[in-house]
Amino acid sequence: MNHAQPKLPGSASRLIAMAISLVGHADRVRSQMECSAEDFQAYCAGTKEPPWPELDRLIHLLTREQGKVIADYQRLLAKVREPRES
Repeated sequence: MNHAQPKLPGSASRLIAMAISLVGHADRVRSQMECSAEDFQAYCAGTKEPPWPELDRLIHLLTREQGKVIADYQRLLAKVREPRES
């Protein structure tokens, strides 16, 4: 799964798709969730919901990665707003 599908079956599969788009690779998301490859595929397909500990790790991954994106934008904005020397 390299990109988000238009109609994902459940909340977990949508969160996983979002995490994959942020980190760039499904294996990294699976590793951070600390789940088996079989379970991860079932979560992505929407045939199984992750237990709370795995879902919690997924949400922490999402917030961490989104925080990095926000920090990058803040640095870019700070550079744009810096007074330019003539």
